[in-house]
Amino acid sequence: MSAGMLGLDAPQCAAYCAARLDWKRCRELKPRAEALCAALVDAQVRYLHACGALDETGDTGEGEYDEDEAVEYLLDALLRDFPADDGRAGLYCALIDAFLPVFDDYLLANGLLSI
Repeated sequence: MSAGMLGLDAPQCAAYCAARLDWKRCRELKPRAEALCAALVDAQVRYLHACGALDETGDTGEGEYDEDEAVEYLLDALLRDFPADDGRAGLYCALIDAFLPVFDDYLLANGLLSI
């Protein structure tokens, strides 16, 4: 099991994302905002470990982050946790598209990411 991400308060991050996401393209999902964002935060951290961008301690690793792979990873995680038909899977893609920049905003605002 991975160590998470050093300095990341996952529940706070999920709440931040749920409150700041642009839900226009996936309105139907908003009633489950907190659960979906919590699942996305968890999956994103798992992906960061899987690609090596985070090491086993949760600190910055040497691996390369690939956004296309991350999107696939996040979509697979949502479909596993919240099974859906093709229509809802399309909404999940819109959600992921809206989530990624807000997740980065949270990291930047909390000193966990630098550009």
